[in-house]
Amino acid sequence: MATPQTSGYVQSRDPSKPRSDAVVPFRDIIPSSDHPRIAGITDSDAISWCRSRKEIDAPAWLINRLEKQNLERPYKGFTTDGVVRDGVYEYAEDEGAPTEVVARLTEAMLEILTTQQAADVRRGGVDEDEIRLWSNPEVYINPGGLRLDECSREIQTAIHAILKASFSPQGYEKVLGCCLTNGFLGELVNGTKVLNEHSYNFRLFGEPNARDEWGYTFFGHHLCLCIVFKGKNMVIGPTFMGAEPDRIDEGQHKGLRLFQAEELGSLELMQNLPKELQEKATLSKGMTGESLPADRWNPFDERHLGGARQDNRILPYEGCPVSEFPLEQQQAIINLFLAFNEYYPEPVLKNRLAVFVKHLNETYFAWIGEFGDEDPYYFRIHSPVAFMELDFHCGIFLTNTSPARCHIHTINRLPNRGDYGRAMIASLPT
Repeated sequence: MATPQTSGYVQSRDPSKPRSDAVVPFRDIIPSSDHPRIAGITDSDAISWCRSRKEIDAPAWLINRLEKQNLERPYKGFTTDGVVRDGVYEYAEDEGAPTEVVARLTEAMLEILTTQQAADVRRGGVDEDEIRLWSNPEVYINPGGLRLDECSREIQTAIHAILKASFSPQGYEKVLGCCLTNGFLGELVNGTKVLNEHSYNFRLFGEPNARDEWGYTFFGHHLCLCIVFKGKNMVIGPTFMGAEPDRIDEGQHKGLRLFQAEELGSLELMQNLPKELQEKATLSKGMTGESLPADRWNPFDERHLGGARQDNRILPYEGCPVSEFPLEQQQAIINLFLAFNEYYPEPVLKNRLAVFVKHLNETYFAWIGEFGDEDPYYFRIHSPVAFMELDFHCGIFLTNTSPARCHIHTINRLPNRGDYGRAMIASLPT
């Protein structure tokens, strides 16, 4: 197999080719103030909103899945056949992770907390099950840690300093963009006590230091991050990043739009594949439960398979082997990997990219839906060291009852116990 270029970030487009850029008029699907989807949201906070969803329309299986007592145990990891492949990840002794800076900022954050806040934010070590209690929907099932919208501005600023130091500049901008877009959604539905730029939880695992493993989670609606450090190495994963709607069209942050590289890059890739490979990659033309098996679609995840509480999922490879792609489309797969993983600091990303490319001949690309310029769709990139999904969803707060290109979810998992830094911790010396 020919080797695509692996240096740098997303390659520039060929200007002679059309650019697909569907713009969905999301203002046509903003709910009225009396719409059942947002009934009571104006007077609710996160806790009371969760209580009302349990009583009104959140299905029991969703609530049960997210409850702490129903967390799948023991942790095995995401696999293709139930057997973890050891040794697929490679970690240099020093990958340039900003561990010392992040540890120092975390210690500074702890110093400004009250005794109760400090007790709340500490959740045990990175091997504790609680590190896996992240979830994306704004259904506040498992309170704990520091909820930023319940904290002072000083604490909010300190936590964002930790985030900013952990990620690349463009990665932090994406993280912040998810927060700001969530706040914009809250304004659209007049529910800013439930949906705002600070409706996220921060939890600390282990003691911040420059040598031994420790980490944190930061999660809430449309943004879930798990970061684990060990020495000068780090793992970010699992991650969930999304937006409803995918852009801000008014106010201070007008013009902010998320996930363009993932959206437009994947669509152009699919459109430019030879017809026989398009057909091989396509799992289903239909996007709903009428077209997909019962275990491959539900109202919560829709087509996603790697969401919350899927840590032990067994999923064989599906779709088309990337090794069959023309060289240009193999490069497009690498570009999508870079877009999904751009939150890594550059020296760490360089190592993560090398590991991904090493397994490119074991990588599969799968698609659900059509691939016209305005079609909603789902795609997946799956290998021994990567599991990346993008899916367009029905409305949760907006009122569209079919998938639309203005409600986007992305999930990034690390199979074979790469999630939560488990493979990294096991492979690095103590």
